[in-house]
Amino acid sequence: IFFSTSRHTMDKSITLPPDEIFRNLENAKRFAIDIGGSLTKLAYYSTVQHKVAKVRSFDKATKVNIPEAASDKLYEISVQEEVTARLHFIKFENAYIETCLDFIKDHLVNTETKVIKATGGGAHKFKELIERKLGLKVDKEDEMTCLIKGCNFVLRNIPHEAFVYAKHADSEFRFQTTQPDIFPYLLVNIGSGVSIVKVESEDKFERIGGSSIGGGTFWGLGALLTKTKRFDELLQLASKGQHTSVDMLVKDIYGGSYGSLGLTGDLIASSFGKSATADKEFSKEDMAKSLLHMISNDIGQLACLYAKLHNLSRVYFGGFFIRGHPVTMHTITYSINFFTKGEVQALFLRHEGYLGAIGAFLKGAEEDNPNQYSWGENYAGSSGLMSVSPDMNPMQRARSGTFDMLEMDRLERQLVNLPLLQDPSSYIPDTMDLTEDALAREYWLYCFEEALDGVVKRAVASQPDMPEAAERAEKFRQKYRHKLQTLRHQPL
Repeated sequence: IFFSTSRHTMDKSITLPPDEIFRNLENAKRFAIDIGGSLTKLAYYSTVQHKVAKVRSFDKATKVNIPEAASDKLYEISVQEEVTARLHFIKFENAYIETCLDFIKDHLVNTETKVIKATGGGAHKFKELIERKLGLKVDKEDEMTCLIKGCNFVLRNIPHEAFVYAKHADSEFRFQTTQPDIFPYLLVNIGSGVSIVKVESEDKFERIGGSSIGGGTFWGLGALLTKTKRFDELLQLASKGQHTSVDMLVKDIYGGSYGSLGLTGDLIASSFGKSATADKEFSKEDMAKSLLHMISNDIGQLACLYAKLHNLSRVYFGGFFIRGHPVTMHTITYSINFFTKGEVQALFLRHEGYLGAIGAFLKGAEEDNPNQYSWGENYAGSSGLMSVSPDMNPMQRARSGTFDMLEMDRLERQLVNLPLLQDPSSYIPDTMDLTEDALAREYWLYCFEEALDGVVKRAVASQPDMPEAAERAEKFRQKYRHKLQTLRHQPL
C-alpha cells in the first residue's frame, strides 16, 4: 500500500499491489479488530481457492512408454482445485484507520457476518466510525481475555514463537521449540502500567499482581527529563546512553565491591543517585538509559517474585514497552538473570503485537472451534521477525511501509508432536540451524541462487501454450532472488 501524506492532510488514494496487503479480501468471512493507543490490528478469516498441480516428470528412461504426441513435453500435469482456510492479521498506525476501513468496505463481497469483534482501548473511541464505514455492528470483547486467548493460540500453533534474547551472543535470538503442554505460565504485560497474569489452562487465568510503574512511567518521566515526546525516540536515546554517569553504583559508595553481601562494584546502588550531588548537566542519552534500567529492574524484580511465589519457570514479557526493541528486551533479560541467578529465563514472543486481535477473532469464531485444527504460519504472506521496529528491519519496512502482516493457513487435521515417540519432549532432532551456522547458510543460499535460472527455464518450458508464462516466470525470478537477499542480510 502506498500512502501520500503531508503534515496535516492525508491523500486517501491507495494503489494496492494485489499480492501485498489486505490479501484475498473479497473472500473475507469474519473480522476482528484490536485498537490500541497508536496501532490498530485487524484480523480476518478468508477461504483461498488455488490450483494444485500434480506433476509427473519425464526422463529418458520413462519416455519409451509415452505416446508420441506427449514425448516432447517435459512434464505431465494434472490440475486440481483446492479450498483452504487462511487467517490474515495486519498491523498499522491509527492515522490510517479511516483509509483502511474505506478500502475494506469497497472490497467486501462475500462476508457472512454482520458483527465485528473489537477489543483494546480504542475500540470504544472508533466504534461509531467502524459501524458507519463497514455497516457491521461492533461487539466489544474484554481486553485481557483476548490477550490470553491470543497468547495461548500462538504458543500452541506457531513453531519458534517464543525466544530468549541474548544481546552479545553469536545469535541474538534463541528460539524455543513448541511444547505440547504450554501451561502454566506467567505473562507480564507491560503497557502504560504492568499486569502480571498467571495462566493455568485455556480458559483459566488470573491477574495476580501488577504495578503502576510501567511503560507509561518510562515515557512520562522520560519526556520530563529529555523533552522528547516520542516513545521510540526515547528508546533510541537510551540505546546510546551510559547510565553510570547518572546512577550511583556500589563502588561509588564503597570504593569497590561489597564482598560480604555479594554485591559487585558495578551494581546500581541508587538509580539517579549521582544527579543529587554532582554539579553538572547530564546528557539526554544518559538520563534515558538510567530511567530504562530503573523501570526494567523494578519490573524484572516484581516478575521474579511472583514467579517464585507461584512456582512458575516460564515467564513471557509483552506489551507496548517491549515490541521487539532490542534495548528493552536486553534490560529485562539482564534484570531477570540477576534476580533469579539464571534460574528463570525471560521469554519474548515474535507476534506479541497481534495477541489481542487473535484473541478477539477467536471469540467470534468459537462456533468453528479453531482449536480442533492446526495452523501454520504462511511465511510468504508474513512480514518477518520484528518488523515493527524501524531500526531492526529497514528492508522489510521499505517493502510494506507502516504495515506489518501475519498470515496463517489451516491444516484440516490437528498435528501432534512426533506421535510415534515414547517421550517427544526428550527427543533432540539432528537439525542444522541456518540462523547460527553462517557457513552452511551461505552454502545453501548460493545453491538456491545457482539453481534459480534453471527452475525459471523449466517453468516456462512446462507451459509452452501460455504466452504470459515468460512474464510470470520473470516476476517469480525477481521475487525469489529478493527473498534470498533478505535472508542473507537478515537470517532471522
